Amino acid sequence: MAAWSHDGALALIALAWLRSTSASAEPSEPPPAPVIAPRVEIHGFVSEGAYAQTANDYFGSRSRAGLELFEAGVNVSTEVADRLRVGLQLFARDLGSIRDASPRIDWAFLDYKWQRWLGLRAGIIKMPFGLYNEYVDIDAARLPILLPSSVYPIRDRDVLLSHTGFDLHGSHDLGAGGEIDYELWLGTLTIPRTALQLSPGASLDGVNTRYVAGGQLFWRPPLDGLRVGATALRTSIDFHVGLDPALVAALVAAGLVAAGYDGKLVISQRPVHLLIGSAEYSHGDWVLAAEYSRWRTHQRSDVSALSPTFDRDAEKFYAMATYQLTSELAVGGYYSVFNADVDDQPQAYAQPSDAFQRDAAATLRFDVNDHWLWKLEGHYMDGTASLPIEYNTKPDRRWGLFLLRTTVTF
Repeated sequence: MAAWSHDGALALIALAWLRSTSASAEPSEPPPAPVIAPRVEIHGFVSEGAYAQTANDYFGSRSRAGLELFEAGVNVSTEVADRLRVGLQLFARDLGSIRDASPRIDWAFLDYKWQRWLGLRAGIIKMPFGLYNEYVDIDAARLPILLPSSVYPIRDRDVLLSHTGFDLHGSHDLGAGGEIDYELWLGTLTIPRTALQLSPGASLDGVNTRYVAGGQLFWRPPLDGLRVGATALRTSIDFHVGLDPALVAALVAAGLVAAGYDGKLVISQRPVHLLIGSAEYSHGDWVLAAEYSRWRTHQRSDVSALSPTFDRDAEKFYAMATYQLTSELAVGGYYSVFNADVDDQPQAYAQPSDAFQRDAAATLRFDVNDHWLWKLEGHYMDGTASLPIEYNTKPDRRWGLFLLRTTVTF
């Protein structure tokens, strides 16, 4: 009996221990769900290059050759909530007289995608002008070093890249008819002080962009690789100019202004209309693109004797073709035309060649790997319409421009 009682007591103790450990292993409530941090995407690029010119000064560097062909940017984006994304890019460049040496905010926005057909952005937002304006700041996303300057002028990059305001966007499936993408935007522009070319003795004191409004519609038909679209933009800008005392005195002596003139001048561009039609077709290793644009400006001032009223209708167009020879090597070229005034008013220009510019360009791109590339590009120019006047007092009509650039992305 004693032996049985001892063994039975051990069994009871073991059973009680097993029950206590199994009970403690089962939690009284489920563990909290793991917290997953939003995925943050960080990308960037650094480009450096060199250029040489046979004549004239395209970049405003006062040199026929140089190494002032630097650009760098870093961007951060993440999805902070369901269907809500935020992003920001800092950008700096040094292209001759076109300098943003201190990093500036290229874009910074909130993007809420409510449905496929309707999304809303707010902040500093890229403007979808034409086919490639949204990629003009990313060298690795395109073949040319310089996009066709007629439609994508390098000196207007900071003006046309983005606006501050709001943007509605979306896509709609047309079934057998393909698909349409659209964007509508309203806001203001950031205008650099170099946007208005002034005479000696005058300075730009400030710029007021009253508004910018626009829209873009692209149709992707059932034919794979084809997209056709149009963009329209309207803006109103006031330039506040100050004249130095010596110039004011000369104007008073010439009888162009009254004796009490304070030297303040407002030059208004109201309105400015930018219209562009676009088409792109990708097939295999080929990409063909063409765009036609008209930029219409009505300009007046509060002192007409100093800055008379005028209307200008500029015509801009190009055709471009690129071909991917191998996975590492691509070639391409374009022919770009810029007519400063489609009505052809030669009296407004010192030389007839100042009213137009034709640009025949060819590019070779070599990708060393997924993050490093080289480009070589040549331009034959006829006309001087896009040259900065202050650096080209007596420009040659025909000239050449050659560029070499390397870009690293991450």
